[in-house]
Amino acid sequence: MVSTGGLVWISCRPLLKMLLCTTSGFILSRMDLFSALAARGASQVLLNVTFPCLLFSKMVPAFTPQNVSAIGPLIVIGCIYQTLGLVLALIIREFFWVPHRFRSGLVVAGIWSNWGDVPTAVILSITASAPFKSGDSDLGVAYMSIFILVFFVTLFPLGGHQMIARDFKGPDKEIREAKDALKKKQESRLYLVAKVLRVAFCRTRSAGRRPDVEELHEKQEPNESVPHHEQTEEEVISSPTVMEEDASGIVHRSQHAKHISFSGMSPIEHVSVIASDNVPPLSPRSVGHEAPDVMSLTPTVVIAATEKDFSKEKATEGRQPVATRTESVHSSTSFRITTHILRFLRSLISAPTIAIFIAFPIALVKPLKGLFVEVVDSPIPNAPDGKPPLYFVLDTANFLGGASIPLGLICLGAALAKLKMPNTRKSIPIGAIASMAIGKLVISPILGVLIVNGFVKIGFIDENDKVLRFVTMFFSGMPTATTQVLLTQVYSGTGEAEHLSPFLIPQYALMFISTTALTAYSLRTLF
Repeated sequence: MVSTGGLVWISCRPLLKMLLCTTSGFILSRMDLFSALAARGASQVLLNVTFPCLLFSKMVPAFTPQNVSAIGPLIVIGCIYQTLGLVLALIIREFFWVPHRFRSGLVVAGIWSNWGDVPTAVILSITASAPFKSGDSDLGVAYMSIFILVFFVTLFPLGGHQMIARDFKGPDKEIREAKDALKKKQESRLYLVAKVLRVAFCRTRSAGRRPDVEELHEKQEPNESVPHHEQTEEEVISSPTVMEEDASGIVHRSQHAKHISFSGMSPIEHVSVIASDNVPPLSPRSVGHEAPDVMSLTPTVVIAATEKDFSKEKATEGRQPVATRTESVHSSTSFRITTHILRFLRSLISAPTIAIFIAFPIALVKPLKGLFVEVVDSPIPNAPDGKPPLYFVLDTANFLGGASIPLGLICLGAALAKLKMPNTRKSIPIGAIASMAIGKLVISPILGVLIVNGFVKIGFIDENDKVLRFVTMFFSGMPTATTQVLLTQVYSGTGEAEHLSPFLIPQYALMFISTTALTAYSLRTLF
């Protein structure tokens, strides 16, 4: 069993390596030696070449028919973590002020965490040494690829990136205006809660007094009746209104409604004024030829239609056959569904997802796997060098994939160096920033560990698969993905992500402490 000091050192070592790589990218960007154009080119190399090669080279030898059952729990846990982030972001947005141009961006920051370069660097480093066994690093990256697949599918094919574009539609709001709107919203909700509690309290008290009321009714004489009083005009007007419609379509008053007429009104043909419930009387100036507003508190003016109007409507409807209209609706619906399906399939066409989809059948089908790696009782003969025929493809992918982690960390440092903080302190949502950092790096890891341990107890996760348990625990405590920086710069139109910067910097600063604690606790639980 590893000592506590050894666990702390094992947990800190990969983070120190990651810190040095990230700092080098930060310094190069600050010295203008790694420009924005160069960083964008390096990111394209990372996304389309090195990272897909890393996934392919690790998934093919790691996945087997015995451990492929772990894909289900990985997908479920990935979706649970994203749901927790969604709930966290919605709670923060309801209780804290968030800039108007970042309300949907806050939700994106809560849902999509950094499931790329940071966990890859840490998991590869930790699983490559004791207390893990040989070959666990390949299995760790293979398990991690399922989280990456969930990330890409939910962000692009399912339209998650469009939430960022929603922030930059419509007019902007001033900070004071946004804060006042949040304050009014909170006051209205507090008033609603207080009203519900007051009604519940009154019902409880009335339920306790019900026997006394029943006794009072029993004491009353049988012939006792309520004295009849003559209704005034205001009581008749405030009584419920019932409207009836005859065969010709003209609306009439029922016998319970009262017809109101005003002296001195201009004559209007076929006009009936119906008094509605709890509505003050009309004044002569409140009746006009225009239809009243829906939310108006004035009585409704019903203008009876003539037979000529109904004949015109019927003639208009008769010009369009029912079959033609039905076919047009069905054709538009089918076209819309086909468009969404094609858009979803096009979004799946990216280098990392293609590498994942290619690696799965190769890893699970024994003759295909024997072309790339050595397999016991393989039906594929070896090449003259004693290796499988396509081993050079896997070797090349492994060679290129080795550049993925340092290149990704350098790009991460450059992205953090280009972030700009808002000019004024009033424009920084301190409450939302602190809540997001604590929620993603403190509360979320605690819930993640509890969820994984619960799945282990019910048998949903194999207790003996320590790599699976470590990966699922570790992914619960990741900061917001830096992919959002690029998407925000694209959709903003100005090439900046000023509202996102204050949220990212505290998270990545706190990450070195929280990740060390999470890694040490996970290793202590597993070993």
